Amino acid sequence: MISKIFFSTASLGLLALLLLSCAGQMGPEGGPVDSIPPTIIHTEPDTNQVHVNTDQIVLEFSEYVDRRSAEESIFISPPLGELEFDWSGPELTILFADSLRANKTYVVNVGTDVTDLRARNRMAHGFSLAFATGDSIDQGMLKGKVFDAKPEGVLIFGYSLNGISSDTLDPGKLKPDYITQTGKDGNWTLSNLAWGRYRLFAVRDEYRNLLYDKQIDQFGVTTGDFRIDSVRVGVNDIWFRLSQEDTAKPFVTRVQPLDQKRIQVSFSEPVDTVSFRRADISIQDTATGASIDIVLRSLDKPDSSVATLLTVSRLDSAAGYRLIIRGLTDTVGNAIDTSHAGVTFGGTNMIDTLKPSFAVPGIRDSIRNVALDQRFILQFSEPVQPLPMNSAVEIRDSNRTLIASALSWQSAANLRVTTREPLVPNMRFEMRIVLDSLSDFSGNGYNDSVTVLRFWSLDLRTTGTIDGFVMDPDTTDDRGEIVLTATQLYASPPKTQSQRLKGPGDFHFEHLPEGRYLLDSFRDRDSSRTYSFGKPYPFVTSERFVFFPDTLKVRARWGVEGVNVIYK
Repeated sequence: MISKIFFSTASLGLLALLLLSCAGQMGPEGGPVDSIPPTIIHTEPDTNQVHVNTDQIVLEFSEYVDRRSAEESIFISPPLGELEFDWSGPELTILFADSLRANKTYVVNVGTDVTDLRARNRMAHGFSLAFATGDSIDQGMLKGKVFDAKPEGVLIFGYSLNGISSDTLDPGKLKPDYITQTGKDGNWTLSNLAWGRYRLFAVRDEYRNLLYDKQIDQFGVTTGDFRIDSVRVGVNDIWFRLSQEDTAKPFVTRVQPLDQKRIQVSFSEPVDTVSFRRADISIQDTATGASIDIVLRSLDKPDSSVATLLTVSRLDSAAGYRLIIRGLTDTVGNAIDTSHAGVTFGGTNMIDTLKPSFAVPGIRDSIRNVALDQRFILQFSEPVQPLPMNSAVEIRDSNRTLIASALSWQSAANLRVTTREPLVPNMRFEMRIVLDSLSDFSGNGYNDSVTVLRFWSLDLRTTGTIDGFVMDPDTTDDRGEIVLTATQLYASPPKTQSQRLKGPGDFHFEHLPEGRYLLDSFRDRDSSRTYSFGKPYPFVTSERFVFFPDTLKVRARWGVEGVNVIYK
């Protein structure tokens, strides 16, 4: 009986061990908190080994790693077809079916998405293993950085342009010849490249298919292509800024009558203000085909995805109508989807009896540190009749002196007030808004309505300055004015100050509230007044840019001097 019991216990113990071994990949447990990222401590073949003839590559990690994360982070250039992975503890053997080509340099890149098992620590830096089947290893190198709020884990696609037409290169259809991945700081390196010309893309590859997927993946393009040879063996400071390509056509998502004459139209995304003014917009009675005249169209600000239409005649609550829009584009030029350009809606018997309300964004009563060149916007809740408003808004200082101002309508719902001269620093002001003559298009208005907002202008004793010089040694691509922007960190709402320079030279930022600032610049090659990211295909280069490497601390009544912004 004892022997039987012993046999059963031993069998159960052996079975438990077998089940544990088959339960899945497990790392060692216990011990202090693991904050050390995994590394690769051994490879076969060795780094820079020549005359290699093998059908497998061995990588040994410093600790147990998540197998899937490692397998998805391995890129071999040039590609060797389908790979098989064989694990033994922290050691990985990579098997490939394709034969190595003669006199060829191969590079195995391991990206930073590899995580360890115990604490999910990512590799701090990408790993590169180069070996050759011939007598020597290629020595070309391209390196740079991705500038983004989340620069880690972005793939760098490298394409050799030798023997192909660069005009036909589409990263959405052709997988790259070389791949690497950014580290935590956004830095990346493509090493051991053959001499030749290369085109690079930065891609946040969401599908992990080694292709650029429009509207899904973020992308970055460079300011041009790069050539490496025996004279110029490497190129440094290749920088990317990431964006997302918008190829979706805007469409009407909703049409809602607010009352008998006012219709709210919602779009799938913000639309271009100029195209909205020029667009062909019509309303028809679905029963009779009669056209309903539109007396006013207004695009809401700051959200240009909502518009208001005002009709001459009243809508009939028992009738149906069809809104048709043609010639409208979004902010990047995509034309409205013609299959969704017409929307049917019903009328309403609601009558507008409410007077329009208004607000002055960014200004509240008794607010302090208002910018000396502040532009005030009266934002109404609905379109109002844009009558002359020269005496409707007055700004006076603490001495009751009237501040000369200009009033202009940005739209039927937005009135801009601009002082003709900068405000006097550290002074109390009073904005008096009299809207007796103002009404909406249904005649609802204000009677003896006066609103008073008090505010204090910026106290220059709390501000500082930044002075420096912009240098651009590259005379081959020096087109476009230089746009320079100082952005205050941790400010809510974000505070920025920009200026434009005709070319390299001195710059001066003044009236900067105390705090820490980032400084960036770009060359406005296309004169769009905004940074142009370029396009992967058809290929359009990005504009040149630079980020000042250090945070600048601005102190009250002090100046930060000697700031050199240098283009690469």
